Amino acid sequence: MNNQEFMLEVENSCNRSKKTLLRKQDEYAGETDRLEQFYRVAMAQGVNSCEAVVGMMAKHFTSIADMAKDPFSFNIKKWREKTGDLRNYTILLEALLIDIGID
Repeated sequence: MNNQEFMLEVENSCNRSKKTLLRKQDEYAGETDRLEQFYRVAMAQGVNSCEAVVGMMAKHFTSIADMAKDPFSFNIKKWREKTGDLRNYTILLEALLIDIGID
């Protein structure tokens, strides 16, 4: 993959993530707090909000790790779905870090 193709993939990946995060906003966001679900999960599990996000990320990471054992068994659409989920959780984690006052 040359640099131009790589940069196109970066742009496309970012666009897919943005689209998914906006679509999921209605499903997961509270009335006023985009990160409300993570605070609620943290409370329910007795952990801090960062641990709650990372716990949710773990599901996506383990799914990708399982797929990596036989990568040709999955098409690029499935790979993009799974890597996008993990990427989106890293974005959500960064937003949460800002929200709790990490600078």
